Amino acid sequence: MRDIAKPTVVLFLICTIVTFALAYTNAITADKIDEMISLELDNARRKVLSLADSFEKIEGLEEIVSENADLGIVKEAYKGVKGQETVGNVFLVESKGYGGAITITVGIDNKGKITGVEIGDNNETPGLGAKAKDEPFISQFVGIIPEEPLTVVKSNKSKSEEIDAISSATITSRAVTKAVQAAVDINAELMKRGGNS
Repeated sequence: MRDIAKPTVVLFLICTIVTFALAYTNAITADKIDEMISLELDNARRKVLSLADSFEKIEGLEEIVSENADLGIVKEAYKGVKGQETVGNVFLVESKGYGGAITITVGIDNKGKITGVEIGDNNETPGLGAKAKDEPFISQFVGIIPEEPLTVVKSNKSKSEEIDAISSATITSRAVTKAVQAAVDINAELMKRGGNS
């Protein structure tokens, strides 16, 4: 009996010490991790709407999303402010790509022009879907004032609303395009309701 009890007690003590060590490490690093994530998101907002000096969270997205389930992928919205003037909106969107969720930040100015798109966390295939972060693909969105829905094409792009797909990564291309379109749609709805409040 002693031969069984002794290793069990030792194993229990080791597990307890490791658990407390992990809990302690988490407690002292959690705030720092949250601060880094917040800084990363703020940098993405500044990158996609460089006209703005600061950003204020837009409340009430749930009401708009409840009327159009397709817009549910828009997780947060911010108005970009320069001085006392609102210069546009920034949207944090989460779309489903080939490798799972893709976090996308989209900036749109007061005229409805897409000012920037930034790809954040994702698990897309390196060398294929991961190319969504690269300029040849992502820069296609910048400067568009969409007059019709954005669509993905494999070749022969004929208008600005058509986005050339990444070769062998059509699912990722569609996921990013869907996210940008959701941001455009929710921005238009905010404008209809009286701006960015």
